[in-house]
Amino acid sequence: MVGLFAACATAQQPKPSPAPALLLSPLAGQSIPVLPASYLIADEAVEASLAPDLRGRLAWADSLIGDVLQGRGPEVAWVLPEELRRVARRAPGTVSDPDRMGQAILRSDGLKRVPDPLFSQLRSLAAMTNARQVMVPAAIRLSTVDGGVRADVVLVLVDARSSLLLWRSSPTAVGTTARAALSAAIAKILPDFQ
Repeated sequence: MVGLFAACATAQQPKPSPAPALLLSPLAGQSIPVLPASYLIADEAVEASLAPDLRGRLAWADSLIGDVLQGRGPEVAWVLPEELRRVARRAPGTVSDPDRMGQAILRSDGLKRVPDPLFSQLRSLAAMTNARQVMVPAAIRLSTVDGGVRADVVLVLVDARSSLLLWRSSPTAVGTTARAALSAAIAKILPDFQ
């Protein structure tokens, strides 16, 4: 009887849905700003292998995300965080600091539209970079698992003119290091033609 109950309990647990891939063909040739990561948490074991300060960890994540996007989606003109910071410095009254827009709010599953003031800030940023959509790495979680590190990421593609969330994906991956896990998680959302 106990075995039957355990089998029923196991069968009822929902399987995690696969992370939806980002279709790159509609974005080909377009300028797509990629906001800096602003929400990165890691358990103690993983944290010890990262930069000692939050700013260093976020810069590491931004660099890694940019490398994967450019390497696996070269048909898109990705505007990476460093360039967005330069745009903000050149237009201080028009564009907000891309590190401080509150983009981590988009990690919430229930959102269908970008709330203000984030929407207004994204709209200004998109206008200054000749873009319509903006890619937002809304959250990154790194945790220790058997055999390595697990990366859980929330990525959102936003229409900066209508405030609609066009695409959302929550890829996960396990790697031997935090770098390998995060790279593999981001790579899951981009098509592989090999």
